Formats: sequence, C-alpha cells, structure tokens
Amino acid sequence: MRDLNTREMLALVRTLLGGARFLHQAPRWSHDEMQAWQFARIQPLVRHAWTNVPFYRQLYTAASFRPDDLRSWADFQRLPTVTKDDVIANYPARMLADGLSPEHLIVSRSSGSSGKVLDIAYDSRAMVTYTLAGLRLYQMGFSYRPWHRQLYIYTSPYPFRSLFGLYPLHFISTLSPVDEIVAAIKRVRPDLLVCYPSHLQQIARAMTDADCSTLPLKSISVNSEMSTQAERDALAERFHCPVLDEYSSEELTRVAAQCRHKTYHLFEDINYIETQSDGVIVGTNLHNYAMPMIRYVQNDLGAIEVRPCDCGWRFRHLVNLQGRKNDSFILPSGKVLSSGFLLDATYEFLLAYRTAVKDFCLIQEATDRVVLQIVAGTGWDSDIERKITQRFREFLGSDVEFHVATVAICDKTKTGKRNPIINRIHSRSQS
Repeated sequence: MRDLNTREMLALVRTLLGGARFLHQAPRWSHDEMQAWQFARIQPLVRHAWTNVPFYRQLYTAASFRPDDLRSWADFQRLPTVTKDDVIANYPARMLADGLSPEHLIVSRSSGSSGKVLDIAYDSRAMVTYTLAGLRLYQMGFSYRPWHRQLYIYTSPYPFRSLFGLYPLHFISTLSPVDEIVAAIKRVRPDLLVCYPSHLQQIARAMTDADCSTLPLKSISVNSEMSTQAERDALAERFHCPVLDEYSSEELTRVAAQCRHKTYHLFEDINYIETQSDGVIVGTNLHNYAMPMIRYVQNDLGAIEVRPCDCGWRFRHLVNLQGRKNDSFILPSGKVLSSGFLLDATYEFLLAYRTAVKDFCLIQEATDRVVLQIVAGTGWDSDIERKITQRFREFLGSDVEFHVATVAICDKTKTGKRNPIINRIHSRSQS
C-alpha cells in the first residue's frame, strides 16, 4: 500500500477536524436511524455498480435486476452474493469502475486467512474514512489523543507515520525477532500497541514483570487472528491495560471491534453486515465506489444482535464470531513460529512478486520438513523460487528441510477447508 500524499493527508486532517458526526454521533443513532442511513447509501452504490462496473452489470443483468428495482431491504437481500473467487477472477478489468486503473488508486494485497491472493483497490476519499474508523476504533480502548504514541507490529507500514506530527505511529515488521520487537517497545514506550494476538503472547513471555508494569500502555488492539476472551483477559492482566480484539478484512476494512465492555460493535457506518441462514457473514462496504464490495461473502461465521451496551454505543453487536485459526510450527530446536509470523513470511513474497504467485500453502510435514506449495502466475521463474527458498531457510534454520513445490491446486486440510498454513504433525496428533 502506497503512502498518502500531501493532498490526501490534508484532506484527512480537515475531515478529522470536522469529523464529530463520524467519530461521536453515528454510534449513538438508533437502529432505525442507522438502517435508514445505510439504505440511503446502498441505493446509489448499487446503481453506480450496475452502471459503471462490468462485473456487477453482468451479475445483476443475469439476475434480471435493474437499479430501480431496489426499493426495500427485501429487494437488496435478493441480490446475488459475491465471493472471493469472483473478485480474483475479475480483477482488475471487470471489478474496477469504468475509467479507473490500479495506478490511480490505493491497492492493498492480501490472502486474508484463506491463502488465495487478491487485490482490493479504493480511492483516497475512502482511505480517509477508513483511517478515521481506525482512530475511532482505538478510542474504544482509551482516550486516544494526538500526542499518544502508537507502535504498530504488522506486515508493512501504514500509509503515513503521523498526521503532520500528530498521532505519531512507529512501525516494526512482524518478521523481526521477538527480542527486536521487545527492544522497540522499550524504546518507543507506546501508549497504544497494535499487533497479532500470537505476537502479543510471545512478547508477554519475553518481557519481565517489571518491563510490563513500567510501560505507559493504555490499550492494546489485537487483530487478524482468532483469540479467546480468556486469552485476552490474561494478557490484559499481564500488561495492565485492556486488550481488545478487532475484526476486519482487506475486502470490507473495519467490520467490528470490542469496546471496554468487551462487546463487538459492528462499524455500521463503514459496512452493512448481514448473516446468511448458516451464519456466514456477508458485508457491503458503504464507501468503496472504485471497487464496490456489495453482498460480499466473508466466509467467517457469526450472529448479530440488537441490544444495549453500557458504553453507550448503539451499533449492533457481532456475537459468536468464528474465523479460521491457522496453525503454528514447532521446529526441532523447540522454537515456535506463530501463525501470525508464518502468514507475514508469506505476505512478504506476495507483496514482492504480485503477479507471480496466484495461490500458496505452507505445510509442515514433519518437525524437520516444510514445503511451500505455489500456484504459479505470470512471471514465476527459478530466480524467484531461489529467493523465496533462501528467505525461508533463514526463518526455519539449517536443521529444517525446505523446498518449493509448484502445483496446480494447493492442498486443503483434512476437513476440506482452505488454509494457507497447515501443520500436518498437529493434524495427525488430533486424529
């Protein structure tokens, strides 16, 4: 993802200064007020998609739907859903609005937790909105102020380092050794820490009680992996501050986050979220006109409730959230490579070789043997394979055999699920 330019940064600051509605008022609208606002956003979005996006024009025409047919929520729920495979197959030529190309947009690449590679594009106006949503998310944990320092442990840096000196943001890669991450925490002394729960577990083990108690941490936000409330509660006690979970995706951006009362509030002014009869989460992003995500099947499971929360927010609640839980690898030395580390190790080459890798699966076949399955795309060659092999041997060490296998279709787990990280040793021990 590219950095925001000066014009985009100024737009973000202007919106922040005038953002009282977004940051404070919308979460307190009644359910009926919010639904009316959402439908008023969805009608022009669907019309835009039908008129300007070839994929949606064909999809809705095949369903005998025209924009004027959208007059109620019941009409909306009859629209065909969109899958990740649809997005991958049609990007960019048929998924982007007419006249746009990736070069004009902000593009984020991910495999999510499924392993299939996709790009999601949006314009700078949407990026401003998503950034404000992130700011509000952190304010759910504490009174996040412009002078507070954030340390962000992730795959790649955020598109800015501060807002002209406000909200300073420090970055360290998830691929850094844990002692380097701990050193960064001690150096930066963040008020806010953002990371994967598996990394937070490693950090907790690597820091002393004195280290944890002397940090100025006011809140920790975890994301991208499943964690239990019991795990987060134990980590909160260890670091002496709330540890709150966020649920998001590249396709829909911010979906839900926990408040201090541990309620997952849907971000209703970012997405309209529904669930199918089997509990599968389906979302419509309300801001992405460059590459609309309308009734997108998220593939995680959950349920939605409408009830009060002591925090005062009236956004609906996401409950019984179930996502994919990726495997960790245990090496012959006893060292554990967390699922978060392994995913970021794969993201590293996804970002570097954007067209050459269509799909992947990293499999630990034995304690001392790992294979990386690659579905090759445009530009894949022996030089890329050599560089990936060299990088993974650095991660795994000399006592682990590693090789790349190019395949037509990546393996699935024993249950038939698509998972980019598979520990066959763990799978056998569970059978």
